[in-house]
Amino acid sequence: MSLPLSEQSASASTWSARLRRILVAAGLLLLAAAAVLCWRPWRRPVTFTIITSTNPRDGAALVWVPAGSFLMGESRTGAELRAAYEQGDWQGVLSVGLAVLYGRTTDAPPHTVDLDGYWLYRTEVTVAQYRRFCRATSRALPPAPDWKWQDTHPIVNVSWDDAAAYAAWAGAALPTEAQWEKAARGTDGRAYPWGDVWDPAKCVNYAKTTHPVGSIPAGASPYGALDMAGNAWEWCADWYDFAYYRTAPMHNPPGPVTGRARVLRGVSWYYASPVNFRAALRCYNSPTHRRNDGAFRCVLRSPGPHPIVPDDRGA
Repeated sequence: MSLPLSEQSASASTWSARLRRILVAAGLLLLAAAAVLCWRPWRRPVTFTIITSTNPRDGAALVWVPAGSFLMGESRTGAELRAAYEQGDWQGVLSVGLAVLYGRTTDAPPHTVDLDGYWLYRTEVTVAQYRRFCRATSRALPPAPDWKWQDTHPIVNVSWDDAAAYAAWAGAALPTEAQWEKAARGTDGRAYPWGDVWDPAKCVNYAKTTHPVGSIPAGASPYGALDMAGNAWEWCADWYDFAYYRTAPMHNPPGPVTGRARVLRGVSWYYASPVNFRAALRCYNSPTHRRNDGAFRCVLRSPGPHPIVPDDRGA
């Protein structure tokens, strides 16, 4: 027996009202989740002293990263949601919100890491520096990128072994993943080397080639390192393991003992999305792989294999 037309209309109206309430409630829950994941707790401004020096082996400028602890890692879901929220991309907010509901894994859970002090190359190793290394060691330059070799640009198309060989020749090493991240974001948990707010003018992004190293000083990290976001990906010393952060030692984590891929950090000129430029982003590739947006920089542990005198300390 069917309901009278008036009762059918009332029933349909009731279900429509319920559906609207459900959608409104779901929307409010999603916005609440966005607020929680996008919120960064207020923190007292941290003052960083920039101390520089030079590696006498290759003339590379160095910046000092002092000993101490820092916050390493960040929730990828939270970072993506925050970026979408800041850009007013509500479709992105919805997409990431659904990812939360489906239990998407995080890129790297935040955790505290303690490091000894070290010197980091202020910029990526340049073509000119790598050419000098090749001449000194009778090594061939890698294949040139489409824009040809330009001395002030970062050397690209280098494998992990190429980068490690250069570092050894320079009396240095490739930075561990932890050393790279601390130099990029300091100790206040910032999203990007320059702070928490995405600014495409502060890094080489969505370009067609690499740029001269250090060409955007406004994007400097807290310790004065340049191009820690954009320009070129950078090889790190570590083997890559997605789950390594769960078991890594708190003090000077060296990375996994073995693996099939090496860590890359820093993203490159090719990318445009703010999510890719955050300092906590992890990437990896086969150590034999060469890419036209892949470079490296080096690190010297204090006091280092050479007598380095800090320029700003008067020593």
